[in-house]
Amino acid sequence: MKVPWSKSKDAQNSTTSSDSGNHEDSATTRTEVTTSTDIVNHDERPGNSDAIISTPQGQPESVTAPADPKNLVEAEKHEELTRTATTSTDPGQASEGDESKYATGLPLHLLTVGLVLSTFVVALDNTIIATAIPKITTVFNSLDDVGWYGSSYLLTTTSLQPSFGKIYTYFNVKWTYMLALIIFEFGSVLCGAAVNSTMLIVGRAIAGCGAAALFSGGMTIIGYTVPLRKRPLYIGLLSSMFGIASVVGPLLGGAFTDRITWRWCFYINLPIGAIAITAVFFFFTNPERRHSSLTFKEKIAQIDLLGAFFLICAIVCLLLALQWGGTTYPWSNSKVWGCLLGFGLLIGVFTGIQIWKGDLATLPPRVMLRQRTVFTCAFFSAFLAMGLYTHIYYLPFYFQAVKGTSAEGSGIRTIPYLVSITLSSIVVGGSITVLGPYVPFTWFGSAVFAVGSGLLHTLKVDSSTGTWIGYQILTGVGAGACVQIPFIAVQVVLTKKDMPVGNAVAIFFNSLGGAISISIAQNIFSNGLVKEIPKYSEGVDPYTIINAGATHIREVTPPSQLAGVLKAYNIAVTNSYILAIACACIAFLLSFGFEWKSVKGRKLELGGGA
Repeated sequence: MKVPWSKSKDAQNSTTSSDSGNHEDSATTRTEVTTSTDIVNHDERPGNSDAIISTPQGQPESVTAPADPKNLVEAEKHEELTRTATTSTDPGQASEGDESKYATGLPLHLLTVGLVLSTFVVALDNTIIATAIPKITTVFNSLDDVGWYGSSYLLTTTSLQPSFGKIYTYFNVKWTYMLALIIFEFGSVLCGAAVNSTMLIVGRAIAGCGAAALFSGGMTIIGYTVPLRKRPLYIGLLSSMFGIASVVGPLLGGAFTDRITWRWCFYINLPIGAIAITAVFFFFTNPERRHSSLTFKEKIAQIDLLGAFFLICAIVCLLLALQWGGTTYPWSNSKVWGCLLGFGLLIGVFTGIQIWKGDLATLPPRVMLRQRTVFTCAFFSAFLAMGLYTHIYYLPFYFQAVKGTSAEGSGIRTIPYLVSITLSSIVVGGSITVLGPYVPFTWFGSAVFAVGSGLLHTLKVDSSTGTWIGYQILTGVGAGACVQIPFIAVQVVLTKKDMPVGNAVAIFFNSLGGAISISIAQNIFSNGLVKEIPKYSEGVDPYTIINAGATHIREVTPPSQLAGVLKAYNIAVTNSYILAIACACIAFLLSFGFEWKSVKGRKLELGGGA
């Protein structure tokens, strides 16, 4: 077989197995093209491009890693190309022996529990603080800092996602994950022990630094411990934690604040995190890595620290503009425009750095732009998250303000959304495991999510219980059916070397979409109140209603004007769902960009090791 990218004529007449010293592959997964007892490989180290080295068949080849990071990348490319060219792609070639390297039984179940719990606390920190903020602002007299209590966590979580994808590629997966959990726990301790608003914000930012590595790390660990055909079920379990936390968070936050102390919104992370650390420590075996021989300095050189810095600065500017625009300052204000301009310039610099760094970039163009499914996954995940987060944050406003329930009561009334997302995610994950193709579920889920979002937009002040329950179930089924698809798809289409980066890309865009949507929906909601209240309740100051909060509007509104205020509030809340409708429709269109792939009939080591 002639390999077109080989530089030596001798090399064109020989091939390697999928990995000479890798016991992960059985004989049935190879295409044998030579009867020689030796396997001949190219040595493409600098200064020796034409050298031929001979390795006895079945013995590991020892190659000294080049010190130059870019030479290392080139060597990896050649290795990946050679392995791809000589590996059978016959769907029927994968043998049961391929699965022997994966975890099974009780160790796998306990490890999964640990990963699920760590994902849960990461997701919980997004929502549990919502019902505690009024009490916190009273204690610290910090009403102006409310926005930063949420965005400081989202800022570091979102910005560091891609960098951790590279870190998982080059550093020990087990210890990286455990260190991230410890950082998350330390940030939670600072938040719980905060003596002022600044300490709380700093603690939230530190917790976000650790959280940035935990969901992508969980996906990476799943890739090393579960065969590809079984991963959709496990990925669905991890993804469903965000739906569960979105409803459980406000309930727990309200219960802790009312019955114990708001500080337990953060202290609860400590015992749960301890269980997760224990599970990973005892039940996850770190895989053998071909980067293990690199020095610490050489590994650091693979991480795009400069790109990560400009990305963080750009996201700060964007979040500030979205939080200030139309509320704190008019959109025409120089501060808002300055932040938007700064975002554009910084993203331009970041893009230039990514092109310059190539495979060493935070978002490698080869992975991000040249692989259609990865590009589609990134933006599909972002727009789906924008719609989902809009519902998660503003359905409670409908129940608390329009329907007059308490914070805990609004959480209970969003349980239909929680249950439908969770069950749909698990059922679809299991279905993909059995059937193989995942693209049809992407079409179905995004279409149903768009229809459900449109129905939620039609909610009225007097909508019946059956109406809002039914609309939530339909929307949740749609969201749950496709929320995990991007994380499945990147593991199917990418090689094992690129899998951690692909996971981080999908999660980064998911987190970015959520962060952006909250600010945009807040603008739509606040401006809607200012516009609609004078229409339906003459003489009522809209800013009095806004400052009163969702649960106290009946206390500050004259009884004769209450019906008009509730109607205006309902319009403002449901208008924010227009954002969810638009994002769901865009996600549906993007779903046609996925390549038709299956988790069955694929070589099981893909995404399973590095």
